[in-house]
Amino acid sequence: MDVYVWGTQEAEPMAETLPALAMRVLREVREFDSINCALGATDFFGIRDGVLVEFQYADPGGLQVRFSDGLRAGGAWSVAHAFLWLVTRQTQVAEAVLVGGEDGSLRFRHGRITRAATWFSDELS
Repeated sequence: MDVYVWGTQEAEPMAETLPALAMRVLREVREFDSINCALGATDFFGIRDGVLVEFQYADPGGLQVRFSDGLRAGGAWSVAHAFLWLVTRQTQVAEAVLVGGEDGSLRFRHGRITRAATWFSDELS
């Protein structure tokens, strides 16, 4: 399950980077059980509530946060859904998409989270 996050063009020069923002949002809910730095193509990975969390950042491409089930099935969906809801409340985030899961994709755009049949279409808002 992946959440893709893109920042706004109007972000203040001293605003948090997307990876720092994502880390802060995840830690506000619950601290990581284990944290490590880069591994292969991943910029960061950690374990939180039995869910593997991986960050991959490409400037100006945006941030990909991958959530993978570990100890129990469905844990990744819960953490990814909560992350999407919380990170989109931050002013630096212009758009975000949660991809994967049985319930389909969710998209944040224009201040709202909606279901998205195809997240890459500009016609869905």
